[in-house]
Amino acid sequence: MQGLIVVTWERYLYERFGQEFLEVYRKAIGLQSRTVALASRIYKDEQWLIGVEAASKLTKLSPDTLLREYGRYFLLNGLTGHFCAYLLSQVRSGRALLLAMRDAHAQMRRASPQIIPPLFRYESISSNPNELLLIYDSPRHLCSLLWGAIEGAAERYGEGVRIIEVACMKHGAPECRLEVQFLPGKGQPAETPAQTTQRLARLRLAHLVLLALPEREGLTLSELADRLRQRQVETEQLRPHFLLEALEHLQFAGLVQSNASQGKELFRRRYWRAPTSGK
Repeated sequence: MQGLIVVTWERYLYERFGQEFLEVYRKAIGLQSRTVALASRIYKDEQWLIGVEAASKLTKLSPDTLLREYGRYFLLNGLTGHFCAYLLSQVRSGRALLLAMRDAHAQMRRASPQIIPPLFRYESISSNPNELLLIYDSPRHLCSLLWGAIEGAAERYGEGVRIIEVACMKHGAPECRLEVQFLPGKGQPAETPAQTTQRLARLRLAHLVLLALPEREGLTLSELADRLRQRQVETEQLRPHFLLEALEHLQFAGLVQSNASQGKELFRRRYWRAPTSGK
């Protein structure tokens, strides 16, 4: 389980139920109040699922209700917007985001065997490109989370969405099947010229960083800066803050790996491109 799920889950609980509830929740699952979840860590699935059950008992809300709310929250909160900026900066509709998420999850699985994000298949069900059938068959049975994520994807871009559950594994079906139709809405608030310039600059830098990284052994931050300098990247963009941000965004898209898990100090860490083919 990617750490971003754990971090945003706790943030959802805090914003939905308050600080006192969060403290009770953390105590119920055996976490110390000062223990901080990290977006960059990998956690066991079971640990998070135990937390969902504990939150359900404390709130008297079903796990499905909480997961659906959280799925929507995950697609809308600022933390996801920051860490997943590389992905989000390239799509402009709920449907495009949903399919980009599917591809990103598949890439994360190739990049790290420790991360097993949910995958779904999709099929066209009409000539309308905004209609599709989602097919989900994870043994974790987190279809409610997917449902909420669909709603969040639509809301992020100011769209409506209609979801019809055709079949569900929780009711004995071999897979969950959701008919989804994205509907026109008020649309996403328009970017200012300054916001557009900033978004495109970050996206361009991320592309340049990805192209500069090798497929094995990796580069340190200073070695990466030297390689980009040779490619005439502007000096301002070579500041550690901007390079680390680009690397972070690429890592959360499953496109870059590092040896950070080995406890390497920040400026001794090495980064390289993740494989993009295979299972």
